[in-house]
Amino acid sequence: MTITATTPTDDAPVTSPGPITEAIAAIQAAAIPGIIERLDGSTVLENKFIRVDTETVRFPNGALGQYSTITSGSGLGVITIPFVNFRGIPHLGLVRQYRYPVGDFTLEFPRGGSDDLSVDEAARELVEETGLDYHSGTLLGTLRPDTGILTTEVAVWKTTHGIEHIRPGHVEDETGAKVEWYSYGELTGMVRNGHITCGMTLAAIALLGAGGHMNCP
Repeated sequence: MTITATTPTDDAPVTSPGPITEAIAAIQAAAIPGIIERLDGSTVLENKFIRVDTETVRFPNGALGQYSTITSGSGLGVITIPFVNFRGIPHLGLVRQYRYPVGDFTLEFPRGGSDDLSVDEAARELVEETGLDYHSGTLLGTLRPDTGILTTEVAVWKTTHGIEHIRPGHVEDETGAKVEWYSYGELTGMVRNGHITCGMTLAAIALLGAGGHMNCP
């Protein structure tokens, strides 16, 4: 069977969208959600770690209600994906530490609150948790850890390191966090097997893969 491709000419008649296209457009237009309007509110809890605000709002259907939001620290954070080349294979550094809210040890990329979303803030957090200095940093994007209640925005940075900069015995003073290194294949295997459950780490892995950032000098 021969398939012939045709290209419309300038004098070809202009056709209007078909009924299916018009129906889809109408559905999409109707599906645009309304906003939640803030009417008033106040801060109900504030300390050096978090601020909780409860506000009176009007929902898209006109109903009135209350909505609480949580701001952690400055409302900003950084997460760093450290890369090291082991014999031509890129390895990623994660920290294993005890997380009090979940009552268990977790495996995560180095992360923490910050004053801004810069690589300098990412480097500071990296040094604290891993002892690593970085050669260079690449911004992979930003993420919102929980859009339903948190105001937090987090920048995701990929940093590259020489193998000579690894500090095998480094332990973070406050949390006892220790660094572990895995290839990308090992990392994705741990995701599939449920060994990595930190939401921000999973989101960072998605950004890493989607952006094609698996190269490592």
